[in-house]
Amino acid sequence: DFAIINTTYASSLNLTPEKDGLFVEDKESPYVNLIVARTDNVNAENVQKFVKSYQSDTVYNSAKDIFKGGVVKGW
Repeated sequence: DFAIINTTYASSLNLTPEKDGLFVEDKESPYVNLIVARTDNVNAENVQKFVKSYQSDTVYNSAKDIFKGGVVKGW
């Protein structure tokens, strides 16, 4: 048997994509999470600060720890 599940469910069962996954999506996946903004504020300072903060190694490494390696950088 097999199932297609996301990292949230896998980690709740102590499964890790790196060790237990048969297939793991890469950053080209059509299901990657996006940061979006309206065209009238896409260049706003607070939006740019958020993007820069979110796309930092600190956030990536924290997410990698929380989701037991099941994180792929989309940027």
